[in-house]
Amino acid sequence: MKLLELRDVQAGYGAGPVLKGLNIEVGEGEIVALLGSNGAGKSTTLRSISGLVPDVVGDIVLAGQSLRGMKPEAIVRLGIAHVPEGRRIFPGLTVRENILLGASNRKGMKRRALETEVDEMIGYFADLGRLQHALGWTLSGGQLQMVAVARGLMAKPRLLLLDEPSLGLAPLIVQQVFRIVADIRSRGTTVLLVEQNAHMALSVADRGYVLETGRLLTSGSPDELWANGDVRAAYLGGSTGTGTEH
Repeated sequence: MKLLELRDVQAGYGAGPVLKGLNIEVGEGEIVALLGSNGAGKSTTLRSISGLVPDVVGDIVLAGQSLRGMKPEAIVRLGIAHVPEGRRIFPGLTVRENILLGASNRKGMKRRALETEVDEMIGYFADLGRLQHALGWTLSGGQLQMVAVARGLMAKPRLLLLDEPSLGLAPLIVQQVFRIVADIRSRGTTVLLVEQNAHMALSVADRGYVLETGRLLTSGSPDELWANGDVRAAYLGGSTGTGTEH
């Protein structure tokens, strides 16, 4: 079943379109990777889906419902959570407080129930247990990323948009983050993932799309993308293999 469709989407920020007629789809329960070089339009794709790009032409459809013209708050209420590049954690709030903010779209929930869910998130991201009362500015890059993902999951999304979750992280932390990404899907959340680390992205993805200057260059399963020599050399780091970390 299709959960998300982008239909001939053109989008930008006023100085000409960044996306130039993009068509992609994400099935319920999939992890789909968006790959490509810097400037290809990957982050703009996620921002367009979540209502953060002012000029969008075409249509973006979630479970049969058009998102055209909707405000970001309304899109969140429909079940889309966006974890942006850079994590954007509030430095003066604790880990618990930052995670709790992710439920701001769920009006009418009792505070005690939300605090119980925060406890579940902290248990899910085991490294955060000892840090739940630490302020955001004291955290490492990997810890910040886990808080950002936990905050996104507090919205109870059907679709989680993840933008560069491995950016700036040490290799061991990157592997931990991607294990969490795979586990998120196993718990029933669909994931659309933007990632420069093609090896790790394709190790967890069901399918991938490769973008080039705002257009779709190619798409396929991880094995199909790795088998395309030109795409592999230009966009996937030039390595051979199945997409697992070397």
